Amino acid sequence: MDPHSQGPQVPAEDREEFLTPDRTRTLVFVAVCVVLGAVGLVRLALGHVTFVEILGVALLALTPFLLNVAFGRTVVDGAGIRTGRPLGRRFVPWAEVESVAVEEKTSRGYGAHRVRVRTTRGRTVWLAAPYVEVRCSEQQYARFSGQADRIIQHWRQSQG
Repeated sequence: MDPHSQGPQVPAEDREEFLTPDRTRTLVFVAVCVVLGAVGLVRLALGHVTFVEILGVALLALTPFLLNVAFGRTVVDGAGIRTGRPLGRRFVPWAEVESVAVEEKTSRGYGAHRVRVRTTRGRTVWLAAPYVEVRCSEQQYARFSGQADRIIQHWRQSQG
């Protein structure tokens, strides 16, 4: 494997990783969805067709989305910002970052405070992590705010 294939190597103290909040809770919910889905599939195969079996299969269909969200992460280092989930990743070098800010993003009736990166090309990149729900506790928001501030500090340091 080529040591230069993943970009410049950065000392560990200049690298910081942010994971999605409540990963454990999401994984427990995924386990419940898989069990209910498996039971629903078996019961459907045996000829039982009720709302419970159909709900189980629907929950099973939801698991790939939940796993994708649960494993989101963002890494900031001297080279730039790497963010993504298993089904999609992005890298934005610091030289291409125009601004980093915290904004409220609402989608399908669900709101969250997210970190938005605007590139010099005018594109917007929403970081996979950190984020926090709009209706969160003060403690959760303070933790998110501290993480977002550290990302902004990395960006400011890269500007010189």
